[in-house]
Amino acid sequence: MCSVSETSSRSVQYLAGLSVSFAFTFTGAVLSWPSPAIPKFKNGEANVQITDEQSSWVVALCPLGALLGCYFGQVLNEKVGRRRTILASVLPGLIGALLILFTKTPWLMCVARSIIGVGNGITAVVTMVYITEIADKEIRGAIGMLVQVMMNIGSLLVYGIGPFVSYTVLNSIVLSFVILYGFACLWVPESPYYHLKDGRLALAKKEFMFIKGTKDDKWASEQLAIMRSHVVESMANKTTTKELFTNVRYRKALYVVAGLKVLQYMTGTCAIQAYLEPIFRQSSSVSGPYVSIVYGFVQLAAGITATFLTGCVGRRVLMLTSSIGVAISLTAVGIYFFLQDYYQLSAQTLSSISAIPLVGVLGFNILYSIGLGNLPYIMQAELFPINVKTVASSLATMMAAILNFFVTKSYQGIKDFFGHYTVFWSFASIAYFGIFFIYFFVPETKGKTLEEVQDNLNVEAVEMERLNKEKQKE
Repeated sequence: MCSVSETSSRSVQYLAGLSVSFAFTFTGAVLSWPSPAIPKFKNGEANVQITDEQSSWVVALCPLGALLGCYFGQVLNEKVGRRRTILASVLPGLIGALLILFTKTPWLMCVARSIIGVGNGITAVVTMVYITEIADKEIRGAIGMLVQVMMNIGSLLVYGIGPFVSYTVLNSIVLSFVILYGFACLWVPESPYYHLKDGRLALAKKEFMFIKGTKDDKWASEQLAIMRSHVVESMANKTTTKELFTNVRYRKALYVVAGLKVLQYMTGTCAIQAYLEPIFRQSSSVSGPYVSIVYGFVQLAAGITATFLTGCVGRRVLMLTSSIGVAISLTAVGIYFFLQDYYQLSAQTLSSISAIPLVGVLGFNILYSIGLGNLPYIMQAELFPINVKTVASSLATMMAAILNFFVTKSYQGIKDFFGHYTVFWSFASIAYFGIFFIYFFVPETKGKTLEEVQDNLNVEAVEMERLNKEKQKE
């Protein structure tokens, strides 16, 4: 999509992006739910008999359930389209949220969180694919960042309300999000790329003109012709996982997305969100519930700021800044817990540096939100052509789910056996690695159409293939 017609409007793009992004208020609420819920388990308010080990499974099984959701998301995305897949993600979220609301049994809570994870996995696969396909290149980054903003809103409401209401009310709030996003997405149009992929030109044109807010038939036909030529070229290659891993043209995109997923999840955001209140309770310097609210507000403000920044700053600059800030912040928090746990400094001595956990975690929150929090999602949808986009997005989300499960499940065990500082320094080491990875390997996609991104990658792939052949001849 090379240009925007003078008679077109982007209002549908903004509204559709906002509507599908609203699904992530539920995701944010689900990820943050353990923070106020775990203290309610421990003080008996939830009326649930559950051990710390069982609690860790309840927290960790949500991302594990997302693995199955990724598979469903991939299949549905190709078979029934982006719009219906988005709506289909409502069902497992609704079932899981209802189970959590009514059960008091740990094993049923584990089942419920797994089912919720299925819905989150479907959402994660389809949402960014949809947004990148409907949004103009000038606003694609900003609309994509709405996902982070919506996730932050869900987290903020859970952090802000959860500690001060009953366990039943907390779960009812989470349930309300999945119902609301289901209604919000009922009207959204289908992606023209989905119709073009299967040769439905008339439907693709109809949806394209609605999304672009234009009645300029000639301009729409010209743009669709450009889109269709790239779709036809892409679909000439197989739409399989084997194709994704064996075709040299996808190689750079694969290792870029894999590296970004490691950065996005192994820096510990999900574990910090889930255990936020216990983290601050252990630092013994600030009140967990109130700092959680501050954390939520800061996270939301950072996400909104990042939405505007993506319009004027490149993806690489934002992610580099994010990785540097995350590394420094996590290192600082680790130093505090090292002095507390390893050297066992007195409370009086620690009081002089009591601001470190607060400043470090909030700094992590801000810097993570402006780059690593959401730009990897955008790039995984930008870097792959349509024939393997859904497969790639599904595999990337599966990888994210595995990393998320590993981080959230191992958090409690590593903390108990090796100390809290080990957890934070491990997260920081990944962020330090990310600085070099982003600088040397991650391409810039800001201001480019999806077709231009693919053309650039193809040129690199062809050159790489030529060099490999020359080496083999030698």
